[in-house]
Amino acid sequence: MRGAVAILVTAWLIPVAAVAQEWKVYPYPDAGFAVQFPVPPVVEKSTFRTPAGNSLPMTRYAAHQDRIAYTLEVVDFSSVKADGPNTIAETEKSFGATGTVTVAIDARINREFGRELSVNGSDGSRSAIAIFFVNDHLFVLDGESSPPNAIARSGDAIRFQQSLQFIGANGGFGGFGRFGGAGRGRFGGGFNPQALAACQGKSVGETVQLDTPRGRVAATCTLVARPNRPPNPGTGNPDGPAARPLAPP
Repeated sequence: MRGAVAILVTAWLIPVAAVAQEWKVYPYPDAGFAVQFPVPPVVEKSTFRTPAGNSLPMTRYAAHQDRIAYTLEVVDFSSVKADGPNTIAETEKSFGATGTVTVAIDARINREFGRELSVNGSDGSRSAIAIFFVNDHLFVLDGESSPPNAIARSGDAIRFQQSLQFIGANGGFGGFGRFGGAGRGRFGGGFNPQALAACQGKSVGETVQLDTPRGRVAATCTLVARPNRPPNPGTGNPDGPAARPLAPP
């Protein structure tokens, strides 16, 4: 039953139109994350100016396909004292100034919590956004579908939004993936470095082989869903209630 639920949730996150594209995992171990793009991203160094006027180093990973812009900006806050939740809140507020936020929910990758947004731009665009602050680094992921028919193409933007993973020291309790890695987490098991390496450069749906204590087994490269329920302190329920969207997407 648990496996059936996982398949259904994953299918909801991967529209049929998206499956045909050559999505691949692009891991950046030195930066502590992996993300999926439909085409190879361009990596650029830049700077980010904070509301306090500080100029911080930023790395931008960007790709464009079928009128969708895929960008991930990683800002290094290690040289300044920054509060993670406040930084996430300030970043979320900035998106509200550029369009109408129709959905704003809490998100989780392993033990790291952030925010996911859906923003309708005044120009008819539609963005799926994820914001996290991990190990003094701000991660801002944005999949923006351009008009016309931005909503019809937004499935790939959502897929990009859901593909961010933290690995290595950023990957939760010593493991990789959304569900706890070596620390097992809420769902137990989850991704591990071998699974990441096996699917590196592969497309969704390709079959690979994994070594397990019981021998080699076949596995399929795919996306996974992640819970977006933050902890609910004081109730004894580590999952807490699901956050409600501001309005229908």
